Amino acid sequence: DGVVAEGAAPDFISRIDARAGGSNPTRSFLYFRFTDSGLEKKMLSDEDAFTSLDWDIAWRRYVLRLNSGVSGPSCVDGARTAPNTDYTTLSRVPDNLLWRTEAYFTPPTPPATTCTSVEHPSGLSLSTALSSWWEYPGCVKTTGNVYVVRTREGRYVKLEVTSYYTPAAQVTCNTTGAMGAEAAIVRMRWSFIAPPP
Repeated sequence: DGVVAEGAAPDFISRIDARAGGSNPTRSFLYFRFTDSGLEKKMLSDEDAFTSLDWDIAWRRYVLRLNSGVSGPSCVDGARTAPNTDYTTLSRVPDNLLWRTEAYFTPPTPPATTCTSVEHPSGLSLSTALSSWWEYPGCVKTTGNVYVVRTREGRYVKLEVTSYYTPAAQVTCNTTGAMGAEAAIVRMRWSFIAPPP
């Protein structure tokens, strides 16, 4: 069904099948909402998602999108915490975060009539608000960055993408740059946290 719970509240671990038909995706993104009982999959097509408020995040391969800006009609935004933030001890939204909505296409500026895409540093995809969860030294390496997502209801979620491959293969990728097994079976840990003071 696209998502399997591997950890329970309050610290969820969601395993997401983001393969989408392979390295040249033939299927749509998977759309999800953060809930008190876990990550809930929403049955939406890519076209429907552009007008739906019923999702918070979407996954396809290594692309993680938020429902905001050019990605959808909601106001879900996200921010990366300071480098080396410890996911386990983060219990409240830090001060002075730089909140971002999706802006992976720039609007046309007259006299131009077309928009341009904002590329991820790897050149493999668009650069989304949370795309710094990965790097590409020959494989999809996780960075350990911790993010805070603010839902349209005003709730806050801390999240970290822990693997793109099997956990053991992810360790190999992160340490040697070698491609891992079971690509795009993403594991993400997340939890609701307290708002800013």
